Amino acid sequence: MADGVEFAQPADEPRTHVTLRLIAQDPSVSGDDASILTANVKVPWSRMEDGPRGARLHVVDYDTATGRYVKHEALGKDDLFAEATDDVLRTDWAFHAQHVYATAARTLATFETALGRRLPWGFRSHQLFLVPHAFAEANAYYSFEDRALLFGYVPPADPTGDTIYTCLSHDVVVHETTHAVLDGLRGRFLEPSLPDQAAFHEGFADIVALLSVFSMRPVIEQALGKPDKSGRIPRGHVEPEALRRNMLARVAEQIGSVLTQGRGALRESALNPPPADWAKRTDFLEPHRRGEVLVAIAFDLLIDIWYMRLQALFSRPNGEAATGKGVTVDRARAAEEGAKAASQLLTMLIRGLDYLPPVEFDFGDLLNAVLLADNEVVPDDDLGYRKLLVDGFAKAGIKLPSGRVTDVLESELPPRYLGINFAGLRSDRDEVSRFLWQNARRLDVSTDYYTVIESVLPTQRIGPDGLIVPESVATYVQMADMTAREFTDESGLQLSPVIDPLTPVQLFGGGTLIFDQFGRLKLHIHKRLDDWRRQQLRLDHLARTGRMDSRRRLGFSDGAARGQTFAELHRTEQSSGESW
Repeated sequence: MADGVEFAQPADEPRTHVTLRLIAQDPSVSGDDASILTANVKVPWSRMEDGPRGARLHVVDYDTATGRYVKHEALGKDDLFAEATDDVLRTDWAFHAQHVYATAARTLATFETALGRRLPWGFRSHQLFLVPHAFAEANAYYSFEDRALLFGYVPPADPTGDTIYTCLSHDVVVHETTHAVLDGLRGRFLEPSLPDQAAFHEGFADIVALLSVFSMRPVIEQALGKPDKSGRIPRGHVEPEALRRNMLARVAEQIGSVLTQGRGALRESALNPPPADWAKRTDFLEPHRRGEVLVAIAFDLLIDIWYMRLQALFSRPNGEAATGKGVTVDRARAAEEGAKAASQLLTMLIRGLDYLPPVEFDFGDLLNAVLLADNEVVPDDDLGYRKLLVDGFAKAGIKLPSGRVTDVLESELPPRYLGINFAGLRSDRDEVSRFLWQNARRLDVSTDYYTVIESVLPTQRIGPDGLIVPESVATYVQMADMTAREFTDESGLQLSPVIDPLTPVQLFGGGTLIFDQFGRLKLHIHKRLDDWRRQQLRLDHLARTGRMDSRRRLGFSDGAARGQTFAELHRTEQSSGESW
């Protein structure tokens, strides 16, 4: 009311989120009441049309096996499936559309919140297609060419059985959405490279799925076991080893058991650390297998952070720790701390993506990137999360790399900005290209190779204390095409004898430039193209694993059929006996 005039609320009340019911894990996982375990979660909302279709996502419910097409009603503020029975959740295609849309939207929002900006897809379109019943096959994958996430299903073996839908497995939808998001952030990570790069796509997608599942409190409550009448569980249930065992034993063995053979995003390998010699073993060259190293690290970090947050529940009023038999803790509070730990760790890891180099990624780069990003947002690491991160990677034999980051603010030769438009450094690729050319020698960037600025994106991260950190993130890529013989002449290094000297090879280098809110360069994260030793290792690996394209070239593409890069990855893992 203003000056005695009362204004009516518009019928279409503006809102940013709606609360929708989702399957928390998989239809095979039940809650305390023996029904499908579900969770009511906030989902980002935009103006909706039938499909359902929003600003960034569009459900196209077309089944290529039967030719059936259904356009579902737009999602509204009222959840039509809030009280739906298990049978409806399993079989109603309208709920399937809601589930896949809401889960993908929630995943995209998680990335955008952590990175502080809207994220583009890797293809030239604003909407990602979601196809919940794409084909009759136990597979699901992201297709760049189709601009879509395609989810398969498995018809029952007999008339009394149930059809199994991949679109109803929460972790599968999150996993494939993450592939699409990563493709928009770092499209060059799909280029043929050293094994860590392909493994990162799979491993990080698994990590996001794992932490997304655990960020929902009902999942953790179920895994912690049934409480007593007062809602409490024995303290022993939340000790580190019990958490590690129960989180996987009670969740991973059930989630998607038919389709994923017990894996989903929660690999049983996370229960056991990778062998000390994993980096030298041939079975760890397979992307999914190698990605399990990152999943194991992330899972251990989750347990460590969770247990740290639980300490307040263990204290008596006089400050002494409550120990011994018969000591209990509130299950809901313990689950809440676990969900917060998962959300914290997920945000921390996603923030690091901006600080990765645009090409030639390895696991050490991820450790380095997460530490750099977290230091910018949380300068004082009072809780010791960064130390936990370093120790966790060190246990897996992954050390912080050296010589890949230049702190420009501490440089003896700071960049020159004469004639540079500072505002342009936040959004204009041509302005960043001018800046890079002008400062190439000061930044030790070679001008001998083809160089392109691939992205310039502003960002605003918010720290736990409310501190806003505005930045601009620009990436540049360098490329060189030559023959294997020319590589040998240029580098002085010998390639594998299996590589013919006339074989065409493509080399990559590049870097990430972090500008502050005033357009001043802070950090330069780089992978030099003329790091010949790295290039030698890459070309030898590609030749040894048969990664030539149809024209017998190395480093140009992985040889996968159009739109089948991720589909082939999943099929390869299944056929090799690994779980999906």
